[in-house]
Amino acid sequence: MELRKYPEADIRKKTDIYFMIGLAIALGATLGAFSYSSRDKVNNIDLVSTGSDDVEEMAPITRQQQPPPPPPPPPQTIDVVADDAQTEDPTTKNDEVKQDDIVKPIEEQIVTPEDTKEPEVFVVVEDMPEFPGGANEMTRFILENLDYPPLAQENGIQGKVMVEFIVDEHGNIKNAKVVKGIGWGCDEAALKVVNKMPKWSPGKQRNKPVRVRFVLPIKFQLQ
Repeated sequence: MELRKYPEADIRKKTDIYFMIGLAIALGATLGAFSYSSRDKVNNIDLVSTGSDDVEEMAPITRQQQPPPPPPPPPQTIDVVADDAQTEDPTTKNDEVKQDDIVKPIEEQIVTPEDTKEPEVFVVVEDMPEFPGGANEMTRFILENLDYPPLAQENGIQGKVMVEFIVDEHGNIKNAKVVKGIGWGCDEAALKVVNKMPKWSPGKQRNKPVRVRFVLPIKFQLQ
């Protein structure tokens, strides 16, 4: 007997629909199971936290010891002073002033700047100091009064000795010193001849005599 097939009765046409329905049922069951387990955990946590609030800690009871009472203060004694006894007043102990402690008048303590201020020393002024008679007379004076040391002559020592000095407002030679020497007694000989010089004509600044620093070269030369 031959089996007949009817297309409208073929169940394979609805396989996809049945598969989707089964998948939806399985997914819903899975979600329901997860939501149920999480709700149980929340309830358990709430129960534990609620139960812990009812527990109160009992603090141990301690007894404080009372400190011993302070010792009684020592008895006070009063010194009786006779009527004729003299007591020393500490406020008047140092009232006596010695003669050496008297402060000197202010006028004696003040030192005026004019007493300590030294006159200014110039290097270049309007009218420079000058030897009496001019430069030629100064050269003649040095040649006549300069002593050439014998030791320097024997050893052939020659050169220039630079002597620095100040011509003050009166023309006097002050603070002569050698700033560059050659030794062998020539430095001392140059200082000696400078200190023997007569008064110079003082330098002037704005027609006023002033102190001027001067440097003079003195030449030692063998003939």
